[in-house]
Amino acid sequence: MADEQYIQALQQAVKQEIIQNYFRERRIIEEEILLVTEAVSSWLGGLSYWEKHRALLGRALGSRPAWEEFCQIADIDPPSPRGVSLAAPAVGLTRIRGLTRSARYASLIRGLYQGLVNEAAALEQERAKALALMEEVNQDILVFESNHDLMMLSSYLRSLDPAELQRRNILGVNFSAKEKALSAEALSFRPLKAAKMGLDSPGPRPRPVAQVMDEAGLLLKGVIKDDPEAGKEFL
Repeated sequence: MADEQYIQALQQAVKQEIIQNYFRERRIIEEEILLVTEAVSSWLGGLSYWEKHRALLGRALGSRPAWEEFCQIADIDPPSPRGVSLAAPAVGLTRIRGLTRSARYASLIRGLYQGLVNEAAALEQERAKALALMEEVNQDILVFESNHDLMMLSSYLRSLDPAELQRRNILGVNFSAKEKALSAEALSFRPLKAAKMGLDSPGPRPRPVAQVMDEAGLLLKGVIKDDPEAGKEFL
């Protein structure tokens, strides 16, 4: 009898250790998922800022045909008219110098576009970081689930709920296979998916600044000629 009690106590101790290991590893996975979520938030936040700065460029270009043509040259989507109307020029900028207003205006557009190019490069780094973290977490989830018998854990955790067990005994029923499967599923993690986290599509990839400015030279001269007030609030 003493041997049976010892074996039962030993089995109980082993089960408790398994449960403790499960919850410790689960916390690690949850913290890793939080890191991925933070990386995704940084990516989406940066993308929102990029869109605002693209609208600012559109405002500096003046008319809708002008900003749409420039964006076509730059190989980026044009901003929405509403976004352009809401864009407020930055304050406290260093005064743009140049011999002519046309030269100053070209420098303004170059500076705004250069900022977009720099932000796009940083955005791609953020996205790559988030994707790498997501892949790492998914690998850890596979290892986590292979290390634990979730059905056994579910059964053991249910056995720790005396009220539920008593209710089942009174009703004369056992836990169904479906109930056990759902309980085991609740103990597991679903792999993270790029599409659901907004990482499946690459960010903007504007063309190099020098090429775009060379090709947009006639456009910018036309903007200055047709609209003497173009970019005035920025210069």
